[in-house]
Amino acid sequence: MVGEMKTTHSRTKIGEGPLRARVLTEAEERERFKEQMGREHFLGDRAPAGGTVYQVIEDPAGHWCALLLWGSAGLRLKDRDAWIGWDVHQRSQRLKLVINNVRFLVPQKAHKPNMASRALSVAVAAVAGQYEAQYGYRPVLAETFTDPRRHKGTCYKAAGWIAVGQTAGYGRHRAEFLSHHGAAKCIWVRPLQKDAQALLCARDLAPAQKKAQTVGTAAHYVLKAPQRYSLYEVLRHVPDPRRRAGQSYPCASLLTVICLGLLSGAGTIASIHRLGLRMSDAERRAIGFRRKPLGYKAPSYHALRHLLLLLDLDALARVLTAWLQAHAGALPRHLALDGKDVRGALGLIVTLADASTGIPVALKPAPGKGHEMKKAQELIADPHVKLEQMTVTADALHCQRQTAHLIAQDRGAEYVLQVKGNQPAVQDVARFAVPQDTPFLP
Repeated sequence: MVGEMKTTHSRTKIGEGPLRARVLTEAEERERFKEQMGREHFLGDRAPAGGTVYQVIEDPAGHWCALLLWGSAGLRLKDRDAWIGWDVHQRSQRLKLVINNVRFLVPQKAHKPNMASRALSVAVAAVAGQYEAQYGYRPVLAETFTDPRRHKGTCYKAAGWIAVGQTAGYGRHRAEFLSHHGAAKCIWVRPLQKDAQALLCARDLAPAQKKAQTVGTAAHYVLKAPQRYSLYEVLRHVPDPRRRAGQSYPCASLLTVICLGLLSGAGTIASIHRLGLRMSDAERRAIGFRRKPLGYKAPSYHALRHLLLLLDLDALARVLTAWLQAHAGALPRHLALDGKDVRGALGLIVTLADASTGIPVALKPAPGKGHEMKKAQELIADPHVKLEQMTVTADALHCQRQTAHLIAQDRGAEYVLQVKGNQPAVQDVARFAVPQDTPFLP
């Protein structure tokens, strides 16, 4: 009888059997979570910040084997951002896709060998789906910090997390203010799906991540200061179409703000105007703005719009294309120039981009829909655009004999053009001429 009682008791030990992750939604359970975190975690409880998820790891008997608080990612982490490979513009719009394990606690009663790493593995496997159920988008990367003075982060390493560097030793003092505490933390990341880095750096987000994108936060720092000044220097060669009385701001300075906006992904004059407002006096001075009584005044919405209405867009495109060609290989990855409509008369921008990086290498303005094919052919035919020994890819709109001839015969390049069902004759030729095991045919 005594033996039976011991056996029964052993089956109810905390942490035995498979573990599962559960999100706490009831106020009473959250209060219990906070009370236990405040009592047992060396940092105490943490107030919610951003998209918060209260997660517990339970055994089959319902015992709490681990408590995890998930929240907003660090705003700027140099080593994390370098590991991801995104630029400032992408980070500003996609930071919600990275979540931070703000607190992790294995209660004293649940301590046993490997419990921490087991609980972390279960938590990570479930948290993306739990975030999607609660907030409508699916994060792709988790991050956390450990203090090397206290522990080495062994449980994170055992659970598949990757150490990518250290913080700079700053902590949030209050909203938008940081204070330097000098205690650098180790940064750990854990992809929540295999292609996390590629997703965070992709030109377009997948549907499961689209809702997380923050709109209207394009950053002018997509180009570094020397590149911004270099762009300003070449834009001084674009003729100023305004009358002398309407030249409150230098033409090249306004054009630099406009081009920085386009390269940052801005699609309206309003968003370009906000970009100019966010620039500091020193940054506006560096691109030729004149000093006013209250400093280097940001350009007004009216001044930007007035210039765009009068501007020779082809002249701007020629100068910007030449600058892009001259800086090939040295620009930040994933500049966002692609089919933007900055005003009704500007229409679309047809862009040639490096497929491996997404960086635009040449552009041509088009009046609007229905003109893309002609402008694309003009862009391909431009002798200033280097295409020799390149491969040009394009969608079905550009699957035309003249376009193919321009690419292959006139410019000495190769092409891969998409063929849709509305071109059955071309599909039949492709099936006959191309080996059946090619990846380009269904």
